[in-house]
Parts: sequence; structure tokens; C-alpha cells
Amino acid sequence: MRNEYRKKLIAEYFQMWVQRDFSKLDAIFDTNIFYRECYGACYQNLDEIHLWVRHQLEKQVVLDWAINTVNIEKNYFFVTWTFHAKEKSEDIFDGISKIRFNDSDKISEIIEYETKHEIFYPFSMPELQ
Repeated sequence: MRNEYRKKLIAEYFQMWVQRDFSKLDAIFDTNIFYRECYGACYQNLDEIHLWVRHQLEKQVVLDWAINTVNIEKNYFFVTWTFHAKEKSEDIFDGISKIRFNDSDKISEIIEYETKHEIFYPFSMPELQ
């Protein structure tokens, strides 16, 4: 039951970006959260997260942030996702987040990894005709 609640919190966080409503952020994140974005930027507490969110809302619109799978190991949730946003141009990429919760069911760490959305199979067998 606790893991289902935590999955719900993760989904709520992802939807905050799409809805552009972060009013529940403090209820979901630990005050000492560590967040590492997939391109290397790191935020060390909730105050820095709020500054980052404000900055992103000025320059970016998240069109969709879809959760594909969630796997759980102890206090870690491994969430695969597809992110679609618009800044100067539209961008879509896939990724995975390693998310840890504290004992109070707040997110205390997120580490993101990114991969290209477009896939190809360079060594697949050509179809027989």
C-alpha cells in the first residue's frame, strides 16, 4: 500500500510540469532533497528547486511527461518516461529517474538519465520479400 501511495506522488510530480501548478511541491519533496537533472544540473534543497521551477516556467512549456514503467527496489523507484516540451523548439526524449523516498514518504532524491527518443536497429535482418 505504501508503494502505491509513493507511485501516486511520483505521478503527481510529473503532472505538475504539464499543469504548471506546483502548489503541492512542498508536500511531496523533502526540504533537503537532492535533484540531479539528466544534463548535469543539481539542486541541493527545496529552496533551489523552487528557484529552478520558476526559471523553467518562464522559458519552457512541458507538453507531456508520460510515465512508462515503475520498478521498485527497497526505497528506490526506477521510473522510465517520455518527456515532451517546447522551448525555442519542441523536444522529445526518453529517460529514467531513480527516485528515493525518506521515512516520511517524501521524495528525498531524484537522479535522471536521458536517452534519445528515436530508436533504430542497425543490425536487424532485412525483411524477406
